[in-house]
Amino acid sequence: DGGGAASSMRIPRPGPLHHATMISALALATTGFASQMAAPARVNVRTAVRMEEAAPPPSPPPAPTKSKAIPFVNAPALLDGSMAGDNGFDPLGLATSESRLAFYREAEIRHCRLAMLAAANWPLAELLNKPLAKLVGVQALTDLTGGRAPSIPNGGLGQVNAAFWFLVLAIGALAEVGEINPLEPSAKIAGDLGFDPLGFWGKMDTQAKRDMQDKELANGRLAMAAITAFVLEEFVSKSPAFPSL
Repeated sequence: DGGGAASSMRIPRPGPLHHATMISALALATTGFASQMAAPARVNVRTAVRMEEAAPPPSPPPAPTKSKAIPFVNAPALLDGSMAGDNGFDPLGLATSESRLAFYREAEIRHCRLAMLAAANWPLAELLNKPLAKLVGVQALTDLTGGRAPSIPNGGLGQVNAAFWFLVLAIGALAEVGEINPLEPSAKIAGDLGFDPLGFWGKMDTQAKRDMQDKELANGRLAMAAITAFVLEEFVSKSPAFPSL
């Protein structure tokens, strides 16, 4: 009957083939899901093109400025006019960094000041040495050098009083070891030794201070050229550039 048929019906147990089929289906499903997760997102090409077209073009680099000293060449990148006396003159490319540029500027200002003293002393030595020596009753050094200023190429330095050399060395030593109080410590101006006995610096505005620095460098560079010309002229001609009075 129906009850006996139902009770006698047996549900077949899954065999090995059934297990293999289930495992394969599970593996395929897992692989498909993983591939969907790993697949890169689709990029809308039209949107990307529109974004590229909307992006502004990069600004071109600034055009190099011409050197004031040599107008037909470009000024070095470090010489941008922010420093006093900057005329864009560095034909050998020696200022390769900010520190080297500061070093050369410090050396230049020292040579400028020494050259201004030397360029003023050279004609005074040749014009006044003989009259002053006659006034105090001593031999003029220019008599030993043919009227030329005592110097290494002209000679005569060996006859200078030893007290003079001692005074020069003492002043130089004091300048090196003495305490320096710059006029503007925060500005770190090359050559700022705090020397302003008449108080001019404190009364100047920013532009006047810059003009003063420019003038000192311009006069110092002219003095370096002048003293070099004095030495070469007298070395070649063997005669004084400024005959005695």
